[in-house]
Amino acid sequence: MDLKDKIITLFENSSNAPYTFEELLELLNCEKEELSEQLYELKEQYIIHESKKHRFGLLKQFGLYIGTIDVKEKGFGFILSEDFENEFFVPRTETNHALNKDTVIFRITNENTQEKTEASVVKVIERSLEYVVGKISETYFQKEFIPIDNKLNIFFEITDYGLSVENDIVKVKIDEFVNDSLVKCHVVEIIGNAYDVGIDVKSIAAKYDFHQEFSKEVINCLEEVVNDYNNFGEDEINKREFIDKKIITIDGKDAKDLDDAISIEILDNGNYLLGVYIADVSYFVKENSALDEEALNRGTSVYLVDRVIPMLPHKLSNDLCSLNPNTNKLVMCCIMEINHDGVVVDYEIKKGVINTKYRMSYDDVNLILNGDKDLQEKYYDIVDELFKMNKLSKILNQMRYARGSLNFDIPEPKIIVNEIGQPISIELRERFDGEKLIEEFMLIANETVASCINQLDLPFIYRVHDVPSMDKLTRFNKIIKNTKYSFKLKKNQKITPKVLQNLLADVGEEDYAINTMLLRLMAKAKYDVYNIGHYGLASNCYTHFTSPIRRYPDLLVHRLLKKYLIDGEVDIESQKYNHNIISLAAVQSSKKERDAISCEYEVNDMKMAEYMEMHIGEEFEGTISSVTNFGLFVTLPNTVEGLIRIGTIKDDYYEYKESLMSLCGKNNKKMYRLGDKIKVKVLSASKEKKEIDFIIPFKTNLNMIKYSKNNKTRGKYEKRRNSSHRKK
Repeated sequence: MDLKDKIITLFENSSNAPYTFEELLELLNCEKEELSEQLYELKEQYIIHESKKHRFGLLKQFGLYIGTIDVKEKGFGFILSEDFENEFFVPRTETNHALNKDTVIFRITNENTQEKTEASVVKVIERSLEYVVGKISETYFQKEFIPIDNKLNIFFEITDYGLSVENDIVKVKIDEFVNDSLVKCHVVEIIGNAYDVGIDVKSIAAKYDFHQEFSKEVINCLEEVVNDYNNFGEDEINKREFIDKKIITIDGKDAKDLDDAISIEILDNGNYLLGVYIADVSYFVKENSALDEEALNRGTSVYLVDRVIPMLPHKLSNDLCSLNPNTNKLVMCCIMEINHDGVVVDYEIKKGVINTKYRMSYDDVNLILNGDKDLQEKYYDIVDELFKMNKLSKILNQMRYARGSLNFDIPEPKIIVNEIGQPISIELRERFDGEKLIEEFMLIANETVASCINQLDLPFIYRVHDVPSMDKLTRFNKIIKNTKYSFKLKKNQKITPKVLQNLLADVGEEDYAINTMLLRLMAKAKYDVYNIGHYGLASNCYTHFTSPIRRYPDLLVHRLLKKYLIDGEVDIESQKYNHNIISLAAVQSSKKERDAISCEYEVNDMKMAEYMEMHIGEEFEGTISSVTNFGLFVTLPNTVEGLIRIGTIKDDYYEYKESLMSLCGKNNKKMYRLGDKIKVKVLSASKEKKEIDFIIPFKTNLNMIKYSKNNKTRGKYEKRRNSSHRKK
């Protein structure tokens, strides 16, 4: 153990910390210069703190913690920290000029109260802001940069406007934080004109560093790949096994990046032989090439209302790699023998070549499974296979359910826009048997591949999901006690997925706010080189293997499978190299996944607000999806969410009760609770602010109940949304 580790261990295990320098010298029995050097490094890394009286200890031993701040438009914010399960409200006067997503050191300011929910920022230790998107405005021949993010309460001094002109939407790079309210920057990209069709979506994508265009270096690399494939493609095909089966793809009718195909047979022993064939993107995207570096940098394809920002150029994603019908395509195969309990009893993972028979859509498959005679006749030679697939998918689903796999069934929006990008309709995305069978087959293939490499104990990239926090579940339990649902937690009870599954099974579709709240309390799934299992799937071992066209981890998994299973590269040096590559890719891929989710949410919020601008004054029935100290968030059946500000509820003075997740009337004893149905009227909507405001048309609200005087708990603050949308 080196000196740095000894210092940290001493602080962690001692009740006498913090210590003076002289006390540390005596306790650690080390050289003065070495101790001074290590203490300096630990301070620079914000692992320890030195007080004004020159005493040293861990941050928490001085009441200091590290977290990330979410700054709202009006200046206040919320801090999330790995040291705590709850979040902390930061008043506008206590943000210390922190900007949205900055990493900060903070101090709890109401530590002596029962619920520690308020904090102040002591210091900003890492700025998240590197690039900003905004509009160029010109007044009296003087240019000005106006950021599109209205949370940024700082002035931007542009040192170089480049070729930008008035009304250009540009991206600027921050060169220097002059002080907490002034930054110097220069224009690095002209995204388009403020009046261009689709510039609204493009601007948000640029904010998260997602771009439709690829660099010249990437395009040049792509041309080399295409030329190589045209000259040597047949040689590669001849090296692989041709899979001569009835293989089909099933995707959305508008999908162009078809990266998975399937086949099914019944073996003589009655078991199913399921083939999952995934586009071999790693053949085209060579390790450390410009294409590979760009794919890692992007991390994922991003799906935004009316467009896809791809991880790979269209020549790859929609052509060479896409499993288009009646064409020989290179694939990685995971062929599994599955018994009638949904258990994989045997499998084979290998390189192959396929020629898909049909390019099926979810719509047509669903109609066939529901008995559409015309379509059954049209696809007569694969109808039997489709019904076998559907039967197997239900077996697999039952297997996952039996072990405790969670299904939150949170409604997702489908925003329909016209040719100029204006939203004309917002519908719910629906999933039927066709969608579900593909999901089940991809899940079992991912699990099989992960288990294969895990058993070999070789470096690998896993999709992991940690167990939920007991503190958060206890809080959730207190809240739903005020609903018709029960969730009993015994002392020291282990919260297995099965426990939560039993609760979710009882929650009706109309009460999805309960599901949503529970989902927000869960840990976020991520990528990691260390396998801790996947709690949400109740799986001991899981990865992402099935979408290498649109996710970098899947591409990396294909490379690792070839190295280990085909080329036999398992020597110690190779393992060390792979471990380092995987660690970096896991961090980057997790980050870009979060960025993509935030980007998708922000675009959806903007388009929903734009849509509701056309419905001001109209009344709707919705569900209370969140309750805060400043009002109620109400979600409509089409997933549009708006805020009823507490000041607009005029029939009484309302107090926020966090323990009940309710607003309670002081005199009339009415209570607005999470999950209540309520009639609302659209008061205002702003595409620019991405906000929708509702009011209650009184005498029409539903499900209000009386508040019990026995509960004396006073709640504090609850933020609107934790963007915890995760993909399995």
